[in-house]
Amino acid sequence: MRNSGTWREYMVQRLASDPERIKGYLQAIMEEYQAFGDLRVVLLALQTVAEAEGGVSALAKRINTEPEVLSEELSSDKALTIDTLRTILNAFGCRLSIEPLETENLHHPTLILQTQD
Repeated sequence: MRNSGTWREYMVQRLASDPERIKGYLQAIMEEYQAFGDLRVVLLALQTVAEAEGGVSALAKRINTEPEVLSEELSSDKALTIDTLRTILNAFGCRLSIEPLETENLHHPTLILQTQD
C-alpha cells in the first residue's frame, strides 16, 4: 500500500503556481474565518500557500522581511496586523476587499479576496 501523504501536502501540490486555486482556497478560508473566527485556520492556510509558492523563505524575500520573523508571525496565536496580512496577500496576487454579508445580518461587512489585475 502506498503512502498517500497528508491533506496539507495534497493542498500544497494542488495550489502550486495556480493563482486561481490560491484565490479560491484563501477565499474559502476567509469565509470559514468569518463564520467561526478560528485564526489558526487562516494562519495555517497562509503557511500552506507560502509552501506552495516556494516556502516561507521565498515569501519572506518577496515581502522584504526575515524568514524567521515571518515564520514566527505565521505560527503565532496572535492575529497578524492588517498591514502584514495585506502584504502577504499581495505577494499571493490577492487583496482584501469588503462586501455586505448575504445573510439576515447586514450590519457587519465581510472581507473578500480578489486577484490583483
